[in-house]
Amino acid sequence: EIIRLVALTDWLKPYLGGSNGITRMPKPCVGPWERADSQTLYFVVLAGCLLVAFVSTRLKDSRMGRTWMAMREDEDVAEAMGIHLISTKLLAFATGAAFSGLAGAIFASKLTSIYPHSFQLMVSINVLCVVIVGGMGSIPGAVVGALILVGAPELLREFAEYRYWFY
Repeated sequence: EIIRLVALTDWLKPYLGGSNGITRMPKPCVGPWERADSQTLYFVVLAGCLLVAFVSTRLKDSRMGRTWMAMREDEDVAEAMGIHLISTKLLAFATGAAFSGLAGAIFASKLTSIYPHSFQLMVSINVLCVVIVGGMGSIPGAVVGALILVGAPELLREFAEYRYWFY
């Protein structure tokens, strides 16, 4: 939310376009290979998801993953065991920001333009709900949570007035 509000200010308008956003972004390309059809974009998204799942799985079983798990369960005990909470939390934040940056780059290249008004607070709340419904710390659970919470409103689109009530 803070980044969205800063992007709307006149201070960053020469770089981010203010409320007009960034337009005329290039299509995704890998080296000399550039195609803009939806099949190619599907493979770019799939490669991004597989990369994030691979890194997440490898991190989960590493020393840092066990540190994050201990910190998630009980911060006081983790600190008593010698875990430096500030640097560990900052590394978790940076890792999440890197994954979000990859997703944002793919999203922006698909739309070829991006606007600050596309990222309201409800989008962030929906992503948080996906993680909670799917189960924190579970990659397959996050996928199932996304299928449920993203698919449910689309299935209930016929009931426009009551759609969010069911959701």
